[in-house]
Amino acid sequence: MHPEDYNIFPKTWLLPTDLGDLKGSMEKSKKRHTYIVKPEASCQGRGIFLAWSIEDFNGKENDHYVVQKYLDKPFLIENLKFDLRIYVIVTGMDPMRIYMSWDGLAWFATE
Repeated sequence: MHPEDYNIFPKTWLLPTDLGDLKGSMEKSKKRHTYIVKPEASCQGRGIFLAWSIEDFNGKENDHYVVQKYLDKPFLIENLKFDLRIYVIVTGMDPMRIYMSWDGLAWFATE
């Protein structure tokens, strides 16, 4: 309803379905962007790679990936990446009921 309020999520494509849209976006961009490519059904960082052009997908056009525009200047702690997850559940919309877990998850890169 209010996309300008939620402009915090990077542009995302699901391959192979969005391959044409990704190619168009890469070709029309005046600036060379970095894209992070994650296998659709993997975990613990396996199979992740960075791409800068559509040629980086040669031979992978039919594989299932989630592709996101990589943040140019991510927020870092002591020059290292981190991940902070807060778990919530929405049980109702009218009236709105949201429950947040007191526990979360934090992941800090070591190199």
